[in-house]
Amino acid sequence: MERKWSGQITVFLSLILVFVCGLLCSLLESARTAGARCYLQTAAYSAMDSMFSQYHRELWEKYRIFGLENLEQEDIAEEFSGFMQPYLEMENWYPFEAEDCQIRERKVLTEDSGEYFEKEIVDYMKYGIWTKEWSEESASQALEELTEARQVSELTRSMEVQTKEAWRLEKALEDLGQCFREQKKSQDCGVQFLAQEDGSGFCEEGDRLIKSLKEVPGLVENYEKQADALGEKLQGLRQQYAEKTPDFSEEVRASLEAELFEYEAYTDKDGERRRQIAGFPAEAEKRIALVEVVQTEAEEAEAYIEDWEPEEEDDELDTAEVWKPVQEHFDQYQSLTLPVQAGVKDKEKEGLLKKLRTMADRGVLSLVLPDGASVSNGLLTADSLPSHQAAFEERDGSLLKKALAAEYSQVFLRHFCDTGDMDGSSGEAIYELEYLLNGTDVDETNLAKTVEKLLMVREGLNLIHILGDSEKRSQAKALAAAVVGATGIMPLVSITAFLIMSVWAFGEAVADVKVLLEKGKVPVIKGREDWRLSLDGLLDFAGKGRLGELSETENGLNYQQYLTLLLMTCPGTQLLYRIMDVIQLNIARTQPGFQLADCTFRVDIQAEFCGKHVYFALGLLKSITGSDDVRYSETVRVSRQY
Repeated sequence: MERKWSGQITVFLSLILVFVCGLLCSLLESARTAGARCYLQTAAYSAMDSMFSQYHRELWEKYRIFGLENLEQEDIAEEFSGFMQPYLEMENWYPFEAEDCQIRERKVLTEDSGEYFEKEIVDYMKYGIWTKEWSEESASQALEELTEARQVSELTRSMEVQTKEAWRLEKALEDLGQCFREQKKSQDCGVQFLAQEDGSGFCEEGDRLIKSLKEVPGLVENYEKQADALGEKLQGLRQQYAEKTPDFSEEVRASLEAELFEYEAYTDKDGERRRQIAGFPAEAEKRIALVEVVQTEAEEAEAYIEDWEPEEEDDELDTAEVWKPVQEHFDQYQSLTLPVQAGVKDKEKEGLLKKLRTMADRGVLSLVLPDGASVSNGLLTADSLPSHQAAFEERDGSLLKKALAAEYSQVFLRHFCDTGDMDGSSGEAIYELEYLLNGTDVDETNLAKTVEKLLMVREGLNLIHILGDSEKRSQAKALAAAVVGATGIMPLVSITAFLIMSVWAFGEAVADVKVLLEKGKVPVIKGREDWRLSLDGLLDFAGKGRLGELSETENGLNYQQYLTLLLMTCPGTQLLYRIMDVIQLNIARTQPGFQLADCTFRVDIQAEFCGKHVYFALGLLKSITGSDDVRYSETVRVSRQY
């Protein structure tokens, strides 16, 4: 009996041992499986890090941009699998085999409107070399100042056109006044002929007087057309001012409003003149009729004297009495005169002022280039550039990020002042910052457009300075009075003074840009001590077509810093893609065929692995499954970006 129970106990204990061993193996296998999963995830991250460590070396060393250069997604999957293989071949407690590897997502530097490229720039500028304390507020303020200067410059140029229209109107009046002066001469000659009792001479002079009087309606019509055109353009100018008003500070707005008032005062004053001048054609007709009647009377007087025969031998003809009625009748003729003085008096200065703006219309690159400097003839190959190939839309972005992108460009890209001995003779584009601003394929065009933008900004800033400087305003008004005549209508003097101030600001801007291209500095907001060009110097510049020696200052910004400010006004996405263009072109010189569109920024990979159980590979399991190779699947998903 005892033996029977002992056998049962042995079997019972054996079964318990089997179950305990099974439980222990299950626990061990569960722990091993969890460890294997962690091992596999760690291996995947390590493989991804290894793959991303193969970033393009030149792209990083020259421009501090990370990019994994792979042509196709299959290449990335193969690279990843290759870096995973050493972990799979390890003889450890985690046996796995790779089954599948798929790229779930891949982002390249040129995708999503430059978002990833911008992130790399911002990361480097934050944690790399950037030390300038830009903030959203300071960047916004700089942008507002540039926008205001540009808007002031654009409005000023429109106002200059109106001043020249006013001058043309004065010229039309001057022509009418000249016609009146010629009539006065003919009238005086007619009086002399009548005094000399020369009827034929009077009739000839009368014909000339009538001819001149008949020109009056045409001259008045020409004047009225000019006046109508000026009125319409001034309405457009007022509308243009209203559109730009939000960009102006209170001080600038008040100054420009005062100048616009002078233009409108001129048209109001001219309205009074116009009402008087409108009556000249009718007055001319009356005078023509008078002259024709007097001509007839003169012919009759001559004929009477010629045909007179004395009734008695002692009778004498009193010719003075014959001509007296004719003379008295012609004395009733009143000369036509302008109601006020008209026209521009100092033609020489007028021509010089007009010539200054003509210089700008023809282009000023030759005026601002340093002595002996040459302009690159480089061309930019634009076929496969990111800005031409990538489909992108302008997106809203932080102004601070745009400022950082502009600052980044200043650090890594070239411009006119730092090209040194490079002259572009090889045909390669070397004005890189200028290309970012303008985007044309020709170096010279990019430089010329950059100069124009600098001129516009500096012209606006200089005019703002002049408007706030009472001394310079007084000098401009004195010169205006000399140009149009001190006895002319005052609004004409005022609008001419504004023209002088605007071309003065332009001349100073030419000097500023010339200094910048000579690697000098120019303050953004000038004081009196920073001003270079006097009014006499301005007129001398207009006459000679070139500037003399310019003073230098240690204060202010240099050329590349001004370009950085201008880049902040560019659309952000456009700026990013043009930076990509330059980087791609430069690297392609040493690596033909290089494209940033092949450079990966972010990868999301999903890999399938087959694992083998270790603690379940027992004889009992083999007898149940019929195989000792019991496997299971594991999926790993890992992503990585620079």
